[in-house]
Amino acid sequence: MFCVAASAVLLPKRVDNGATWEMYLQEEENTVDLMFFGSSLAYCDINPAVIYQETGIASYVMAGPEQTMPVTYGYIAEALKTQQPKTILIEASSMLYDSHSERTRINICFMPWGENRLRLTFQECTPDEWLGLLFPLYAYHSRWPELTLEEVGQGLLGYGPDELAGYTFLQEVYPVTELKQREMGDYPEAYEKNLQAVEDILALCEKQGIRPVFFVVPSANRPTDEDAARIQEDLTALGAEVVNFNQVIGELGLDYDVDFFDSLHFNYRGAEKFSRYLGQWLSDQGLSPSQGEDEALWLQRVEHYAALRDKADGEPITLSGAAKQ
Repeated sequence: MFCVAASAVLLPKRVDNGATWEMYLQEEENTVDLMFFGSSLAYCDINPAVIYQETGIASYVMAGPEQTMPVTYGYIAEALKTQQPKTILIEASSMLYDSHSERTRINICFMPWGENRLRLTFQECTPDEWLGLLFPLYAYHSRWPELTLEEVGQGLLGYGPDELAGYTFLQEVYPVTELKQREMGDYPEAYEKNLQAVEDILALCEKQGIRPVFFVVPSANRPTDEDAARIQEDLTALGAEVVNFNQVIGELGLDYDVDFFDSLHFNYRGAEKFSRYLGQWLSDQGLSPSQGEDEALWLQRVEHYAALRDKADGEPITLSGAAKQ
């Protein structure tokens, strides 16, 4: 009992930047009609509060940093234990990631205990990472001098609902001077694993009666034309629906001087514009306003985001780390 409690307290608290499972599990069951999965391009660029305010659709971003498709499949399978969304959107540029990075462990160590977490631990992580994932106290026991009272309380009493529904608010600015194509390397074995995971995602969604859409987020540093065409062709061949929003980036009304956090991610200004466009696109696709959601919670989320935005709008613009490099 002591080890379980100590692990919960010492595990770093995860309230933004993806893998926010503790807060996701506070959502009332079966009240989310739309979910987003994938990498940081999902949790930095999609704001559910804006989508709800514009369309009345309750959504949630359950993504993680540099998330590969096998990990995304595990996230979807785990998320569907408590929610039954009508539509899910999966950020598709992660098809081009290698099968493992330093963030793979982060994606997994904050998941709930169960089959999905254990399977990903052994399939997607290296043997030297297994002990820390199976016994978190081993990996994080040295954090005790830096603990705060808030962390202790969250560890023992749990989290409240996420006021941003999985979205990470980014304020700093990266002025974009040109649109570039992103060279992501060639990982044939990882790409084949990602394709197999897409098949698993499609099969799971068909079984659950969910519409899956694979999409590419608009970016100032997007996949090359060859990579985008490859993703489109290979996923379409599997029967997947694929949408590349880079093709409509001109319709978002972006201000390239102030709407980006770095060349890949929007800040809150760009995320609001893309989320508004995405909400309208989903409505045009036939996704209806939610029924039975926690309306008070969603109004609180709209107000919380508005307060963050208004505060940021009133402060001087500061350059992000990417802009200073």
